[in-house]
Amino acid sequence: MQSQKRQVKIMRVQNLKISKYTLLFLLLVAFVILEFFVMSPDFFEKNNTEDYVANDFDKNNVAADDDKKNIVEQKALGIHLVENGDNKKSYQLFANEAVGTSDMRWVLKTVKIQFYNENKVNYTVAGDVGEIDGDSKDIIIRGRVTTGSSNGYSFKTETLRYISKQKIMTSDDTVIMEGPSNKSGKGFILTGEKLFVDLIKDKMSILNKITATKLINEKRFLLTSTRADFSNNNREVTFSGDVKMNLGTFYVQAPIVNFYYSKHNNALTLIVLKQGVAFTDGDRKGTCDRLEMDLIENKMTLRGQPKVQQGADEIRGQEIVFIDGGKKVRINKTNKLKQGTKQYE
Repeated sequence: MQSQKRQVKIMRVQNLKISKYTLLFLLLVAFVILEFFVMSPDFFEKNNTEDYVANDFDKNNVAADDDKKNIVEQKALGIHLVENGDNKKSYQLFANEAVGTSDMRWVLKTVKIQFYNENKVNYTVAGDVGEIDGDSKDIIIRGRVTTGSSNGYSFKTETLRYISKQKIMTSDDTVIMEGPSNKSGKGFILTGEKLFVDLIKDKMSILNKITATKLINEKRFLLTSTRADFSNNNREVTFSGDVKMNLGTFYVQAPIVNFYYSKHNNALTLIVLKQGVAFTDGDRKGTCDRLEMDLIENKMTLRGQPKVQQGADEIRGQEIVFIDGGKKVRINKTNKLKQGTKQYE
């Protein structure tokens, strides 16, 4: 009986010793880990920063490929960068946050860039995130990108690339453009593909699948074309490539269409179609080399071998003018007139 009690006591002592050794071992492990935290903060700084980039930047597909991203060097808040070229300010950039890397790249969050021409802001670009190549000075912006011109055009894309050497901006995305409003109403709403901005020539282009809509003189306007070019100097717009246009009951086709605006109130005043025009309006149809639609005087002028046919009547001349929305017709230097002219003046 005493022998059994002694054995139980020895076992408890051994268990107690084992527990003390285990505790000492755990304390030693904890000390080593704590020392690693203190002596190697870069390890956790790197992982935290990588997680930051992944969570906030990769959602918008902005961070470069892993093989382009080396060790993170620094992170900064409230970025303001000014880029000069040829002794002139090229652009200034603002960003809420930036992460720099050892391969001279910066990944930015909440970006706005103002591009200058002759010391004036001509274009402003804003987006969710961006990336700057420190060597080439090229910039990529992604995520709800808006490009605004100084004369009121606004282009929305998902991505935009600025190529510093050529001073151009490009995007292969779908483009939504909103034209400047004026006293007569809202501007064009236009969709297309592939945005191209030439900062030197101060021109903007959408290069494919153009569809434009607008309300003109209380009539629905619809235009389709291959390409659209916009000037940042005078708001002129050129549509080209199989242009098809509807304005109320009026339908016209032409290779090129130009839109001209008033310098006083920026209202659309004149539409010019050229290089082979064909149109229909109810039972009236015609052809000419050049067609001018004066929206202020509500008249339409056909030049360059114009020909108009309505029912059995056909009009030819050097110039044909439709007045008062087409209710009256004036013929200048008539070449040939077939059958009755009772509806014309």
